[in-house]
Amino acid sequence: MANIKNFKVGDRVSFLNEKGGGIITKIVNDLVVNVAIEDGFEIPTAVSDLIKIRSEDPNEPALIRRETFIDDSDNNDSKPLYISHNDKDQLEEGIYVFMIPEIEETPLVGNIDIMLVNHTKYNALFSLFLNNGGQFQGEDYGFVEAESFINLSTIGRSDINSWANSVIQAVFFMEGKATPVKPISGFINFKPIKLYKEESFKFEKLLRKKAFVVNIGKLTDFQAAMIDDERLVSVEQTKALQEKLNEGTMQKEKAQKAESFLDKHKIDDKIAEIDLHIGELIENFNNLSNVDMLNIQMDYFRKSIHQAEVEKMHKLIFIHGVGNGVMKNEIRKYLRNTDGVEFHDASFARYGMGATEVVFYRNNK
Repeated sequence: MANIKNFKVGDRVSFLNEKGGGIITKIVNDLVVNVAIEDGFEIPTAVSDLIKIRSEDPNEPALIRRETFIDDSDNNDSKPLYISHNDKDQLEEGIYVFMIPEIEETPLVGNIDIMLVNHTKYNALFSLFLNNGGQFQGEDYGFVEAESFINLSTIGRSDINSWANSVIQAVFFMEGKATPVKPISGFINFKPIKLYKEESFKFEKLLRKKAFVVNIGKLTDFQAAMIDDERLVSVEQTKALQEKLNEGTMQKEKAQKAESFLDKHKIDDKIAEIDLHIGELIENFNNLSNVDMLNIQMDYFRKSIHQAEVEKMHKLIFIHGVGNGVMKNEIRKYLRNTDGVEFHDASFARYGMGATEVVFYRNNK
């Protein structure tokens, strides 16, 4: 989902579902910007319908080079907390979620940075499950160092509800001589209305920013009793936990780098445009019957739908042409029996009557 923080006045953008593009002249709100097109008119446009583009020559037309914008600000590396060991007013040791307004002076508008704060002397392996209408969706996992924090996400105000009553789980580890502590599993428990009250955001010394703080668990709540002879943690167990921490990080990096056959069709990180004309799928089709060609096209279509589910894509656009309508009918027959999707004619201005847009709404349940 496009983020308003990815755009600023002066950026060149391309329309996702229409031809053309322009330059952002005004940020209207978290969801809408004004875009000046070639003839000078300004068009209010949803951020979700824009792709940021770049040009090596500032005088080049906006559509000569089209690239997916990558936000380098989303860095999951642990960053140290500001610790005052003799400060009695500092938060107790524990795991917290900090919700930090984009603009501290006006905390009730703009985006919100969500930070996972590990205010303990233990390294922690964490997992995050978002609550989508009572159904939990695995969203993220990773590693946060002792007395550090990481940025889990930056969200718009419209996404606040999906974080209420979500779940954070954590397993703790410390090298060398240490007292083991129990893993935790706690709710990100808050009422969304709280984030629309200015008094909810207070200056927190650990990050030296105004924040709305959610307590996941204090160290004293889940610290294990002093170990006795029957509960000694063996060297093998300690080593296995360290390997698990390393393995989790490696698996996440591998998953991020894994390539997919949909990559060549992607016009955005979560959106792909797939041309199902037979000439785009195979080189030699002269000896194929109409039935054979349709089978090849439908196999590619079904494969695309399945891969989109795996990659949690937001939208696929299938270009099938007008023709006699057989393939369009087969596609829509399949989609009517597929859970978690909506479909409709794609942009007429861009595709005419020859394309179908498929939207995956499973994450919004």
